[in-house]
Amino acid sequence: MGAARAEATHEGDEGLHRTGQVSHIGNKHKRQDMYQKYRKEKAKRKLSRRLKTAKEERAGKDGKALKKERLAKNKPRTIENTRVYNPTLLHAPNTHEMPSWIEEQQRKQAHKASPKEEDGDEDEDDEEDEEDEDPEAVEEDEGGVPDDMAEEEVVDPQQAKYDVDDDPTAAPAILITTSMPSNSTSPHLASANARSHPAEAVRDLIKDLLNVFPGAEYRPRAKARGAGLGKICGWARARRYDAVMVIGESNKKPCTMTLVALPLGPTALFRLTSVSLTKDIVGHARATPHTPELILNNFTTALGHRVGRLLQHLFPKIPQLEGRQVVTAHNQRDYVFFRRHRYEFRSTDKAALQEIGPRFTLKLHKLSAGLPKGAGAWDGRFVEELEETPAGEAPAADAAEAHAADEGVEFQWQPKMSVSRRQFYL
Repeated sequence: MGAARAEATHEGDEGLHRTGQVSHIGNKHKRQDMYQKYRKEKAKRKLSRRLKTAKEERAGKDGKALKKERLAKNKPRTIENTRVYNPTLLHAPNTHEMPSWIEEQQRKQAHKASPKEEDGDEDEDDEEDEEDEDPEAVEEDEGGVPDDMAEEEVVDPQQAKYDVDDDPTAAPAILITTSMPSNSTSPHLASANARSHPAEAVRDLIKDLLNVFPGAEYRPRAKARGAGLGKICGWARARRYDAVMVIGESNKKPCTMTLVALPLGPTALFRLTSVSLTKDIVGHARATPHTPELILNNFTTALGHRVGRLLQHLFPKIPQLEGRQVVTAHNQRDYVFFRRHRYEFRSTDKAALQEIGPRFTLKLHKLSAGLPKGAGAWDGRFVEELEETPAGEAPAADAAEAHAADEGVEFQWQPKMSVSRRQFYL
């Protein structure tokens, strides 16, 4: 009986030494003492192992190789490098460590594309056969562009007419307005115009946005006289605006941002959070009228490229680099962080960033292919052309109706999409 008890105690001590399990000990004080003893022994073993490894890497002949091998193995598991496979991923992330399945795919592609060793004494007939290959097949192999991506590169005739006078250095014309509050938020105001005046926090944010986007123009929603967003987009499209931005309001604070690219869309609805105005940033820099440089980080999927092109649509194609201003839209876990900085060249070999502001975070909730409902099909004419061209001779009316018929929701956020922390869509 005593031998069996001693053997069980010995097995329990070994289990405690390996895993730290103390639940089999009935006495509370004894259990606490044994667990503290296990913690101390574990820390001692870890310290001795680290000292031994450091000594081998420092004094050994192959110390650098051992350290390099150890660092290569000690890769932490993060949410970014363990993300769920997304079939629409176009290229590897440029700001985070790429997932393991992307590395495996790139390794396989590199192995397939590696040239085989060829003999020097090849016949001339073989070379002629290689030159007579189908050029279309060669272009497909070299390009490697999917069919759906190739279709996106085709320039729409309406878009070509819209950009006929496009200057790469000119700032896009952006119409900024506010949303129309509902009766539930202000039931004491019966008039729609009385309810359309934004709160102070929204007005301050719009002032900062007018400073960020050089070609932006603010028009109060009260001037629309109750018109919907679709009619506002149609009005702006006929006057050669490049985009429409609508700031939503809730509880007297900005809560949403709607971006509409003109003349054909898309329309994106973002949730707006973590807003910090320029005046609230300590030590902020003073902005200059130069057009900023745009940096888009980590937009890797097809949907991410769609959102990135929409954000790129708000800035000129060629920035004024002498202003040293840079706007960053950094996507991390489907949250787009918006920041604006200025380069500071403190020496010949070092540069720093000073934030200008504002800063906010965007979360995509909905993306539609066309314009909001009520904009109507565009006939390809602007305001100055309405009197010159009869209505029956609009060349692009049929194409506009066909494009409007294909409008649809490309992305709709739902609460169940946030169940998995490793499922990203941008």
